[in-house]
Amino acid sequence: MMPLLMMVLEAAFVIAVVLLILLAIYGFSIKVTKSLSRESLEKRKPFACGESIPPSKTSLPDMSMYAIVWRRVFQSLYTTLRDKLHTGILSDWLVWMFIFMVVIVIVLVVV
Repeated sequence: MMPLLMMVLEAAFVIAVVLLILLAIYGFSIKVTKSLSRESLEKRKPFACGESIPPSKTSLPDMSMYAIVWRRVFQSLYTTLRDKLHTGILSDWLVWMFIFMVVIVIVLVVV
């Protein structure tokens, strides 16, 4: 029994030492890479397809655009489910969420 305990303790110690060495190497690499990289104004300018673009002409798509598409695609399904299943009772909602979680777990286990 004692030799087994000593082997487990030795393995745990070796794992801890290796982890500390890897953390030290990781910290050192972060420090070195931060000292090598320089902040410049060129990095912050918009650049697309080999052309410089003024910041006034650049924009990102609005996140609500995706929400609108999602809402329009599933609007009929949502209204049907809301009208037939919504009771306003919290315990009913909890039962539906539990059923939903069971279905998700079954799908994850099968797949």
